[in-house]
Amino acid sequence: MIEVVCGALIQQGKVLIARRNYGSSKGMYEFPGGKVEKNETKEEALIREMKEELDIDIHTIQYLSESEDQQEYPFHLTCFLCFSNQVPKMIVHDDFIWTTPDHIYDHHFFKSDIGLVKALKKVWPYVSQNK
Repeated sequence: MIEVVCGALIQQGKVLIARRNYGSSKGMYEFPGGKVEKNETKEEALIREMKEELDIDIHTIQYLSESEDQQEYPFHLTCFLCFSNQVPKMIVHDDFIWTTPDHIYDHHFFKSDIGLVKALKKVWPYVSQNK
């Protein structure tokens, strides 16, 4: 099982979802992130991935939820809430949408992440106020 992390990036009362520009999941929206490398904590992996994929530094990383999937390969996904004052750049994605948990599935978002979105909805009244 491959360990993967993703970040629900919160800015100005919205959460970022990004459209994949590669692989068999091209065109799907996701919370940005990637694989945890050897000798790296999940939090370290998220910091690295957000820098690589969005060119931002994140802070206030908080555990949100976990899920597992068997699509292309079996993986365990850990999702964190995260915050940044920097504007994300499109490096590996071809579209960004700033939305709310209630509207994530208005877009072609992974159904396997429904548990993550439900967890985000539970904390949304508190985290959406964080600027």
